[in-house]
Amino acid sequence: MPIRNTRERWGSLSQFLHWLIVALIAVQAALGLTGMLLPPDMEKLAVLARHKSIGITILGLATVRLLWRWLNPTPPLPSNLEPYERLLARVTHAALYVLLFAMPLTGWMMSSARGFPVSWFNLLQLPDLVPKSRMLYGTMVTAHAALAIALAVTLALHVAGALRHHFVLKDDTLRRMLPFRRIVPVLLAAAMLAAATAHAASGGPRASGPTYTLLAAQSSLTYVFTQAGADDQGRFKSFSVTFDPAAGRLDVVIDMRSFDTGDPQRNGILGGKDFFDIAHYPRSRFIASRIEKTAKGYEAMGSLTLRGVTRNIAIPFTWRTVIARGRSIGYLSGQTTLRRFDFGVGQGQWRSTEWLGNTVTVRYSLVLAPSESK
Repeated sequence: MPIRNTRERWGSLSQFLHWLIVALIAVQAALGLTGMLLPPDMEKLAVLARHKSIGITILGLATVRLLWRWLNPTPPLPSNLEPYERLLARVTHAALYVLLFAMPLTGWMMSSARGFPVSWFNLLQLPDLVPKSRMLYGTMVTAHAALAIALAVTLALHVAGALRHHFVLKDDTLRRMLPFRRIVPVLLAAAMLAAATAHAASGGPRASGPTYTLLAAQSSLTYVFTQAGADDQGRFKSFSVTFDPAAGRLDVVIDMRSFDTGDPQRNGILGGKDFFDIAHYPRSRFIASRIEKTAKGYEAMGSLTLRGVTRNIAIPFTWRTVIARGRSIGYLSGQTTLRRFDFGVGQGQWRSTEWLGNTVTVRYSLVLAPSESK
């Protein structure tokens, strides 16, 4: 089959782009509906992330398909159509192209307006199309939903027209877009794809819901360091945590003045200018704007600022929620290893690792509850 279109038949590239976009729209529908129906839980983030990435993919494929159509002849409509049927066919095709661009663009703007950057399968972060705006976000939500309904109606008209050509008028309108001689295998493949996609989406990760804040009395933040060949432990008494699973945002602020190793003399040394220097750097902060699923749980990708030094790090953690007394309680726990030299902790004689190790293990066991307002 030639790659270019002819006056009698669509070329192989046009057919490939057509059916690939059809398959991706089926996937989008399943992911979108699944995302709407999922209960409040962290893992909905993955469904929505895939939904955005596939939307960007459809936008790119629609651009290629439109350019290819301009560069190639278009097989004409059958000569036996009534004038109104020709008009309806042209309007439907034009509407499909408009919607293939409008749907992903409004979704992209919706995400940007809410302050959630869009990435393409975690490989490429895309620029924000619009500034953060609550009002614009609401407008884009309404527009995206309306366009989804319009796309469903337009697709239904398009499919009905194609089937009428094939089964009622018995012309070649549908056959010239099929890579197979028979329509049945294509319909079965499409049905199997839609069913498999819906099943995968319904069983996939879930995430959405409230913003969680710390229940301090039930939480702990400790660290383990090596001193003179032995492990010693300290803890922070005062810190705050804000976690928005739907947005993939985690914000931890630690009052460095609240650290305690259990020994006043050692506390005095660690709080001094050679270590934490709490007089100049009373707080440290970790901010994550992206959460990624891993084999063992999740990773919060963000930046840690400690002693005036900011570095990008990944914080591994597990997350689960339970319903207690009518509300969702979240449990976030894990541990990570930091190098104190990366943040300038240990100046002068303390830069030696002979008696004080460079690595510090930070352990966190956090209990969180939904805040009153999001």
